[in-house]
Amino acid sequence: MVHTIKNEFLSLSADAAGGSMCSLVYLPTGEERLWQGNRYWQSCDVVIFPIVGHAGPYEALGKTYTPKSHGVARYARFTLADKGEDHMTLSFSSDETTAETYPYAFDFSITYKLTGKTVEITYFVRAQQGKIPFYVGGHPGMKAPGGEATIEFENIENPLIYPIDSAYAVPIKGLHRFVANKAFFGECQTFQLGSLSGGAIYAYTRDGYRYAYRSNCPVFAFWSNPEGGEYVCVEPWWGINDFPAAPREITLKPFINFADEGGAAFCYNLTIDKV
Repeated sequence: MVHTIKNEFLSLSADAAGGSMCSLVYLPTGEERLWQGNRYWQSCDVVIFPIVGHAGPYEALGKTYTPKSHGVARYARFTLADKGEDHMTLSFSSDETTAETYPYAFDFSITYKLTGKTVEITYFVRAQQGKIPFYVGGHPGMKAPGGEATIEFENIENPLIYPIDSAYAVPIKGLHRFVANKAFFGECQTFQLGSLSGGAIYAYTRDGYRYAYRSNCPVFAFWSNPEGGEYVCVEPWWGINDFPAAPREITLKPFINFADEGGAAFCYNLTIDKV
């Protein structure tokens, strides 16, 4: 089932199958701005929890588990926990299926709230008992003609680059902008940046749109299929893609988060403008 909220600027739809956005229309122009999927990437967005990427087997509670891509949330059936004209919350809880690849008992929800031209997305993770380790994050694929966007940072950044297949972070000085296109992604696959200042990240498209992302997440990832698809993903991660030298024990993985029975919230904002 698809649930929709809207205000004067945006109409957002999310699918109970996976909980992710499946439509994001910029109402002043009537244009769909979320990628609608094809053979170059069949998704529109992904709710990432509790593992980022195509991770290898990991250890938890003394056993070995082999996760699915990006974890369990994207394969779950969410229920509508709350809904108003401009906001909604979708939720699901652990069960026998999630326990096959993630052995912890949890409650998970995602809230979408519209304020002007901004979507505020909040993930909430709660342990049903004790404390649980996890990654969480977003994967919105925004329309970008030619599969290209100019990425610009609000602040001059001195980030760390985390190569997707390496344990070694590479510092870079004075990063202000770069062009994210098919050639770029053909070289780097997924471009992972950490130690950012917290300023906005802007993605400018050829057809005159600007997407602005704000979050306190420790890692932002940039991705598109280098073979095709007119979209660019700017992904806020509380975690990082698995790499060969990463610890197998989940509690020791870099950027791992923990939540107890009180729960923990993780938020990012996405603003759409026609410029």
